Amino acid sequence: MKRIVIVVLTIILITLTSTLAFFMWNSAREQDINVALNLSGLDAFIHYNKGTDVLTGTLLPSTDYTGGISTEIELWKDPSAESRTIYGHIYMDITTIGPNLANEPALKWAITSNNKVLNTGDFIGKSNGNSIELSLNIPLSTTKELYQIYIWLDESMNINDAIEGETIATVVRAEASEVMYAQNASQFITSLLYYNPDTMNNDDLDGNVRYMGANPNNYVLFNNELWRIIGVFDVASTYGGPTEKRIKIIRDEPIGNYSWDNKASGTGSSTSSYGSNDWTDSALMEVLNNGAYWNRTSGTCPYGQNGAITSCDFSSNGLTDEAKSLIGDAVWNLGGTVKFLNNVNGLPEHFYKYERGIQVYSTNSTYWVGKVGLIYPSDYGYATSGGGAVGRNLCLKKELTNWADLNYIDCINNNYLYIYLSYWTLTPYSGDSINVFDLRREGRLLYYYTTVKKYVFPALYLKSTVEITGGTGTRDDPYALR
Repeated sequence: MKRIVIVVLTIILITLTSTLAFFMWNSAREQDINVALNLSGLDAFIHYNKGTDVLTGTLLPSTDYTGGISTEIELWKDPSAESRTIYGHIYMDITTIGPNLANEPALKWAITSNNKVLNTGDFIGKSNGNSIELSLNIPLSTTKELYQIYIWLDESMNINDAIEGETIATVVRAEASEVMYAQNASQFITSLLYYNPDTMNNDDLDGNVRYMGANPNNYVLFNNELWRIIGVFDVASTYGGPTEKRIKIIRDEPIGNYSWDNKASGTGSSTSSYGSNDWTDSALMEVLNNGAYWNRTSGTCPYGQNGAITSCDFSSNGLTDEAKSLIGDAVWNLGGTVKFLNNVNGLPEHFYKYERGIQVYSTNSTYWVGKVGLIYPSDYGYATSGGGAVGRNLCLKKELTNWADLNYIDCINNNYLYIYLSYWTLTPYSGDSINVFDLRREGRLLYYYTTVKKYVFPALYLKSTVEITGGTGTRDDPYALR
């Protein structure tokens, strides 16, 4: 059995970027502590309880972080700062790390709160004096929040015998600020949603973290416009490739009223006027990814039957070069269904499965790799918080085709993706080649011919490296990206 002696120095250091007399902390252990405090710039008390500043133990391989060595702290702000926005930041400073440990992928860390993992990582490439950002931009309240920090050894990995007997020593450090620090956007939104369970859900089968509710603070400034964050998803950039945590966003306003596809097929009396529901060859896909919208120019857009087109001008609201630099290729699932017709297989979780399935018409593609798409029916379904007499769980057990029922009106009224417009989704009806699912202005999901005009709200996945640099997510103060 491989063993590592771990020394965790939990000397809690408080560093304030301005004179904040209301940032509190608590090293929530019961043993004696020798605390090193940086009191520079403070003019009032910092409250804390005694705890331990050194943990020494033998680390054995375990199935998850709970089998590792841990320490914990609490962060909160004083009631006198109730009306002020204060962010907490937790770091792990590495004072000593063995040379083989610094190259061991199985040595990992995790930070949790309320039994939720806020962030995880490893120590690859770290050396003495390096710092790890455990959790940044924690929106502090006057209620104490407990955070556990773990170091653990993942037994599922091939562990190098050379780490036997090596040592790692760390210091857990906290800071507070009145401004947001730049942070990886996916990590920030994931942590933020866990801090705000009233606007968060992770009900889909893959546990993706999503916003929900009538009007959550999920606004982001993108392309010099307001967009909204749907959530953080595990997304691959190539088919069958590795996934990354990436933010999915949707434009707050439609770009226009267009057909999904309107290419006429056949000749003479056999000409089809209903287009095709294969997204990889659709007219709308071309506009969003290769045409006028992508190139920020004037051009043609699908409009009406038999290949009819209309002039569209995206010279002022198409994608800028800066916006395009933040978008990454993504694998978009194109699975469809016919099963919902009997009104017993159209729940949000059913559509989540259909979208990721292989049920398509004839030789239509089951996936597409590209940049700009549309939302899925399941995105709409999972965005509700319910309310009133209809709780969220009842909404998720009601077919999306029946959400317009007056008894379920709260399912749509408490859903920020309900826009009182009929607009397209990405998901085809797989029973034929001419229909695609759309969200109706009355709040229910149905399908219609691809040549029919409906509103278009572009959706996309940001690159995994995009950072949030400011903002609070409100309409008046959206998150800033870089």
